[in-house]
Amino acid sequence: MPHGRREDRLHLLYSAALAAAAGGAFWVPALRATGGDWPAPLDDVFIHYDFARATAAGHPFEWIAGQGYSSGETSPLYPFVLALGYAVGFRGLWLGAWAAIVALASLVVLMRAVRELVRPSPAWVAWVASALLVAVGALDWAWFSGMEVALFGGVLGRALVAVKRAREAPPWTRRAAQWACGAWGAALVLTRPEAAVLVATFAVIVARRAGAQSAVLALLRVALPGALVTAGVLVLNQAFTGDTMSAGAILKLLSQNPYLSDVGRARELVVNLASFHLRVVEAQLAPWPRLWLVVPLLATAGLAGKGTRGLSAACLASAVLWTLLVSWNGAARYQNFRYYAPALALLLVAATLGVAALARGRRARPYAAAAGALAVLLAAPQVGAQAEHFRRAARNVHDQQVEVGRRLARDAPASAIVLVGDAGAIPYVSRRAAIDALGLGGFHAVPFARAATHGEAATVELLQRLSPEQRPTLLALYPNWFTGITTRFGRELDRVTIEDNVICGGPTKGIYAADWTALDAKDPPPLGVVDELDVADIVSEEAHAYASPAPEGGWTVLDVRAGVFDAGRIVPEGRAERFRVRRGARPATIFVRVSDAAAAMVVEASRGDGGSARAEVTAVPTPPGAWPLVRAEMPEGLAPGDLVTLRASRGEVRDFHVWLAGAADDGPRSRRE
Repeated sequence: MPHGRREDRLHLLYSAALAAAAGGAFWVPALRATGGDWPAPLDDVFIHYDFARATAAGHPFEWIAGQGYSSGETSPLYPFVLALGYAVGFRGLWLGAWAAIVALASLVVLMRAVRELVRPSPAWVAWVASALLVAVGALDWAWFSGMEVALFGGVLGRALVAVKRAREAPPWTRRAAQWACGAWGAALVLTRPEAAVLVATFAVIVARRAGAQSAVLALLRVALPGALVTAGVLVLNQAFTGDTMSAGAILKLLSQNPYLSDVGRARELVVNLASFHLRVVEAQLAPWPRLWLVVPLLATAGLAGKGTRGLSAACLASAVLWTLLVSWNGAARYQNFRYYAPALALLLVAATLGVAALARGRRARPYAAAAGALAVLLAAPQVGAQAEHFRRAARNVHDQQVEVGRRLARDAPASAIVLVGDAGAIPYVSRRAAIDALGLGGFHAVPFARAATHGEAATVELLQRLSPEQRPTLLALYPNWFTGITTRFGRELDRVTIEDNVICGGPTKGIYAADWTALDAKDPPPLGVVDELDVADIVSEEAHAYASPAPEGGWTVLDVRAGVFDAGRIVPEGRAERFRVRRGARPATIFVRVSDAAAAMVVEASRGDGGSARAEVTAVPTPPGAWPLVRAEMPEGLAPGDLVTLRASRGEVRDFHVWLAGAADDGPRSRRE
């Protein structure tokens, strides 16, 4: 056997053995902790399983088959990969074993890809690279979690190889190589949407080596497939949900949090970046201060090598851009920093390229070998602590989320619909229909993700819009997350409490029988109503171009008075909320449902003709225990499009509902006069 082929096979076996050994270090202790059920350290793993099961049943892009398109799967490719395993018999929790096979295969693909990236360099560089890729405990945690991270790593490795080939291709194959690079970029975006920044970087790096051919066309060939895939996903989201952004982006991005000011968002961004640096980069790359710099220094060394400069720049720029982008995710520093795993992998690949650049010089070769070995030895001691964290997290998810799912499968009727706050294991294990209160799961385009950013009161407003047959019959929620829902609409049937919680949203998950009677009870509306704003109902608010006093107000609240539910918002003293009139009335009376009839509120109207009106509210007599009402008279009337401002003049006001009553007049104001 030629030496090259023998070395190639040895490296393949070495990579497979290394990946399996590293995976075993995480899976074996976790398997013991879960009593032999395949472990998953995150409930989000089961969200992928839910989408995979629906895909295998012929319902792609659905969280639960029959509940319609969902944008909650942020890795559109991964459920199709998992669905293959589901189709051939990896069912239930053992779908995780198929995910483990995918992870191992993906890691081997990545290790083999890095071997090609470091050529020409001594063969041992690739062996060091393979070890380095599984030497960082936090990255191993993500590789073996069952999430899409390992698949992304494999696709990333092939994409980087495609970048190298496109840069080195002769003129007669250069265009084809650039298109191939673009295809791998599209696969990256389908695995994680944040990869758009990687594709952009790769396109620039390839275009710089276009030679005598057009750099602009080279840029387009690499970038266009990923851009088209991204645009396609956004179009599907808009067409089927009404929101271009994915549910995960709506729920988690700092820009989507209505209660964060610009300063607050900037603060969160800095905290995410600092936490990643301190708790992952410094803590995971070396056990002693400052020695963590070995890996970044090796990564920058690749910029000095003529043969590695372009790829090193691509990896480093991509790692920085990825880090900045995911730090805009409000959940970035949670779930063991899994969102940062691709950036960490890119840094390690760049470090390997640095070792390769040094190893190409004979005199520097011993130093390169020592530096590569040192990087592995410095990171490896942290693996044990991460494996222990993996074990504890997997036990938490198994003993709480999986256990709740099993109890529902045992006790709940097949027709049950469960309201969950975690969209993963509970619906997957119970095999019951579900509605996700946070919106990551999809339910017939109802915008639960947008409502969730405003609080549980807004979620209940959307449940009120559903028919009684569609509403959840059971609740499986954290009482510390959903206090209002569990206390107002739930009767506890069971609970599961875990100890040593390191990953779940709370130690106790309750199972409740749901009673939504208050959602269908109605107070008689004021006479002559022509327009109605249901405050905290995001659908009604959007129809009225509503603006809350957020971020320094506008917090949602819910209550039940005399058996009637309503949700509203808090308007602090001196602050205001605004909305546009949809149907006019002349003269007009504005009625406001409040928590206290003594609420001091000023109503201001800005008319389309430039005029304005102002009135203070007065209390409306209501029966004891019923919802209090106040009203304001607008003799000049209001026309469609007029802006109404409700301002809290003394003390805070809790506003739940607004009605506009009077003789309907929908004509333009100019025709009235």
